[in-house]
Amino acid sequence: MAQKNSPSTPGETKKAEAILYGTLIIAYLFLGGASGGTFLVMAVWSLMLHHFYPHRSALVRRDFRLLRGRIYAIATGMLAAAMLCLLWDLDYPDRALMIFIFARPTVLTFGACVLAALLAVGTLLVLANLFHAGLFSGNIKRILEVTCAIIAAAVMGYTGVFLYSNVGIPFWHSIFLIGLFFCSALSSGLSVVMLVDYFSHAEAKLIHAVRPLQQCHLACLATELAFMIAFVVAAWANPQASEAIAVLLFPHALSTAIIGAVGFGIVIPAALESYALFRKEQRAVPVSDFVCLIGALCLRWTVIVCGVH
Repeated sequence: MAQKNSPSTPGETKKAEAILYGTLIIAYLFLGGASGGTFLVMAVWSLMLHHFYPHRSALVRRDFRLLRGRIYAIATGMLAAAMLCLLWDLDYPDRALMIFIFARPTVLTFGACVLAALLAVGTLLVLANLFHAGLFSGNIKRILEVTCAIIAAAVMGYTGVFLYSNVGIPFWHSIFLIGLFFCSALSSGLSVVMLVDYFSHAEAKLIHAVRPLQQCHLACLATELAFMIAFVVAAWANPQASEAIAVLLFPHALSTAIIGAVGFGIVIPAALESYALFRKEQRAVPVSDFVCLIGALCLRWTVIVCGVH
């Protein structure tokens, strides 16, 4: 990102950081992570389906192709919106191409490259699935999906590394933050996929795939909770992060963290997914996925606000 003019006092430094990591960056972190998670879940799901169910009926193949195309299109749109938020936040968005023209081995350069690469691969997958582009069929499509899964995982990790690399903000400089954001992005991706399936008349029911997705979601939520606890404990034990912890304990931040990040992001989705797994009908509970996405947004808001104040 472009750097603002360096302030001369600690108070001005905090003010500049608050501006630097504002609403657009929170939106970028959420949309970028969720889109990466959606790409990863959809690509792995598609590859596993091809491997384990090679002799699917024509009806199942058609319905799944429609579902896959919709999900890739939504993920591509989310990623494009995330990149626009990042560009809009720059002082000089017209200079964004300089990152590629004068590339250096930095975290920012890596992030820009994986974001651009995922957008390109995602666009090709949309053409292959929604518009039936013959050039991207068969083995070519599977190669694209393998590439998509690898780059998507990199994008999901980068949303945490983006903050972790800011060594001047002790609250963010914890390796657990990377794992927390990665799991949150994966959870968001699973939620997006199941939401699209639900509102697409659940084509996935034909291949009995919703239940495994719900089981994966429960495992992901449990791992996310473990990383969240480890992240907070590490920050609490770090004397340099005491100011951020003090902000976290303020009523507005604490309520957002507990109700939003923990309640909406983990507890409610876990309870509803568990309930859905006990039902005979293989059907996702859309409320679970909606609140999970809200929780992911609250998590990023809390981490940003506590870090820069």
